[in-house]
Amino acid sequence: MSKPREAPESERVLSAQTEMPFQVLIPAYMPKSFNREKLEIITDQPGPNGEKMIRLVYSTRKGDSVTLSEWLPANQDAGKVLANCLCVCQTGQQCNMVGMELNVESVRVKIEFSTPNLLPYEEFQFVLATLGPAANRQVYSSMEDVPLSFSVPPPVEIPVGSDGVQELTLVVSSQGYSPVHFSVKKDVPVRLIFRQLGQVGCGNELIFQWEARKSETLILASEADKQVLEFTPGEAGEFRFNCPHLIYRGVMTVTD
Repeated sequence: MSKPREAPESERVLSAQTEMPFQVLIPAYMPKSFNREKLEIITDQPGPNGEKMIRLVYSTRKGDSVTLSEWLPANQDAGKVLANCLCVCQTGQQCNMVGMELNVESVRVKIEFSTPNLLPYEEFQFVLATLGPAANRQVYSSMEDVPLSFSVPPPVEIPVGSDGVQELTLVVSSQGYSPVHFSVKKDVPVRLIFRQLGQVGCGNELIFQWEARKSETLILASEADKQVLEFTPGEAGEFRFNCPHLIYRGVMTVTD
């Protein structure tokens, strides 16, 4: 696994950021086909309601491009989880993805493809998951190099109770998972209680993995429902949990 390196576009992005009332975000991971050094930066186009906006255009040598438009939305949805797929659909045919619009904390980010389905869905999710301040100055050359915990805070350590079990309640709300990152000890039983707070859409379904080949799906039937998963992690490492559409994502770290 290679170590992250400095993003070649970071200095120019940081310079353009002085005109913006927010931290500009860049992806730590972009497919190798995109030339980061020749990033096009546009700052003279306003956002949907006249806000200050920056556009980052990443292009391939073949002429395809991914454009990130970023601004501070004026409405009250700024801090909420948002992930709207931008699709072009035709009757009787499969929908084609042309991008996505999402919130990263207070910043609204709209990603648009020059060609439908330009990036495979899983690879696109890695691009989204690694969005962070240009000041981080680190990029990854492959999906395998990106730690699952890259975009989440340090883990909440789950203690071992008097019954010898590591017990936690995992709550999903419109803001995401809480805790979004937690750690447990290997070979010690875990009891996970899954609940939801308010309307969460597909967040009522949790796909939870605790080893490379062990996972379980929990589904909440209502806001008052709860599901319990008991397991004993037998492998150290990082394991992702998420909803079916990867709108809600979190990480469990298993330590020796």
